[in-house]
Amino acid sequence: MSKVIRGFTLRTCKVIAVSTLLAVGGCAASPIPSAAAAPAPLSDRVLAVGLDRIAEIYLQPVDLAKLCIDGLGGLRSLDPMLKIERGAQSVTITRGNRLVTSFAIPENDDPNGWSALTIHAVERTRQFSPQIYDATSDQIYQAVFDGLLADLDSYSRYTTPQRANSERAIREGVGGVGLSVEPRNGRYFIQEVSADGPADLSGIVVGESLEAVDGAATSAMDAQAVRDSLRGTPGSVVRLTIGAHQNAARASRTVSLHRERVIPNSVRARFDNGVVVVKVDRFNATTAANLRETLDQALTSHGRTAKGFILDLRGNPGGLLDQAVAVADLFIRRGRVITTAGRHPDSWQRFDAIGEDILHDRPLVVLIDGRSASAAEIVAAALQDSGRAVVVGASSFGKGSVQTVTRLPNDGELFLTWSRIYAPSGYTLHRQGVQPTVCTSRDDVDPDTALEPLRNGRLESPSVIARWRAAAPDDQFALDHLRQVCPWKAHEAELDVRVAERLLTQPVLYRSALALSTTAVAER
Repeated sequence: MSKVIRGFTLRTCKVIAVSTLLAVGGCAASPIPSAAAAPAPLSDRVLAVGLDRIAEIYLQPVDLAKLCIDGLGGLRSLDPMLKIERGAQSVTITRGNRLVTSFAIPENDDPNGWSALTIHAVERTRQFSPQIYDATSDQIYQAVFDGLLADLDSYSRYTTPQRANSERAIREGVGGVGLSVEPRNGRYFIQEVSADGPADLSGIVVGESLEAVDGAATSAMDAQAVRDSLRGTPGSVVRLTIGAHQNAARASRTVSLHRERVIPNSVRARFDNGVVVVKVDRFNATTAANLRETLDQALTSHGRTAKGFILDLRGNPGGLLDQAVAVADLFIRRGRVITTAGRHPDSWQRFDAIGEDILHDRPLVVLIDGRSASAAEIVAAALQDSGRAVVVGASSFGKGSVQTVTRLPNDGELFLTWSRIYAPSGYTLHRQGVQPTVCTSRDDVDPDTALEPLRNGRLESPSVIARWRAAAPDDQFALDHLRQVCPWKAHEAELDVRVAERLLTQPVLYRSALALSTTAVAER
């Protein structure tokens, strides 16, 4: 999950003199052909901003010297012949049996200085390594950041400008026309049209084909090229050639649309066996608003007849922290939603419900599995601990941390873990995940056998689970036992839905499951 922090503050630091870089063997002939075009110089600002943020806000204190030396080691992904060795007072880079450079290790932890030193070492290595010489700036930044971030946790990462732009579009939206397409038999057909978006208002409907964008035939494009051609600056104009509807005689036509900021709708719903099933794919900037609208429509259409509601978070990888809190707040009238805590003072945060339940206490079941992570786990834990919903499925992923996102000077992004997430009952989601009240991932499970332990009072004791949760952060034995209460295994997707439907149609059983949901550890 990502908490987006726009911009950055760069401290004024004393820069380490780069004269400590020694060009050993520097007058020897370079293996780089003299006719080769000189590569664009690297900017130490990109690395300096990244190192400054790491030193300031990462979850735990860092050793900048080790980070940067390991960052140089990341160059081996581009040229395996490179070797980086750290001595007591210096670092040496060799290629094969040839010394490339050597430099003394500075004493002070200065992000600006270490950045300058690292970039100079990379530039020197370029003169001895054809692979580094030919690599683009993006490839080198990726290699260096991959090397130094490997010392942190698996959720801290760097993304290149191209990938960062794509991820920002998912989180925050991008200029578009509000439609998605699917390839079929060498053509692209309209798969979804966003309500009240430019495409919808122009009369484009699902099932029509997209033949061309600004005169360029889509048949000659791959799927990503088609998506990219639809995107652009909000307010700009794009011409779409729309083919005839597959089930109608409507003629082909060309429409001109003004792009708008469009955020994909991550929420969809269906009415199944008297139950409203709402699927949330991820948590982007409009998830809570889209969920509210979807539930309002469901209540209008099925509120009197619905036996209950299912919030399906299976396979949901997470997303924005504020959206997770807002979604949980749709169902909880009062009480804690989440607590976060890290090294930076601003990472200590508490989020509470503000007094609303959009479903007005109607029965609610949340579905999770081993791919439910981050924001999805926050929602599941909050609804479970508050006694608002019964969680059904399997142990969730266990991504219990918050990442900040820093936009770097090259337009890439740096994701850094800065806090741990704690459920309302006090346990950390980190590695533990959320344990369902009703498990569906055991062998040979059907709806009846999944609910049998609940009927017979043979569910794992909440007090036992609470003790394991309390010990799990520091005790691998306790963590393993906790995760084995309901380990996730692939199974028929509709099984979880059928178990939830069965539970929602048996009020006594549902209330028993609610009573067993909360397993307090210690409130932070």
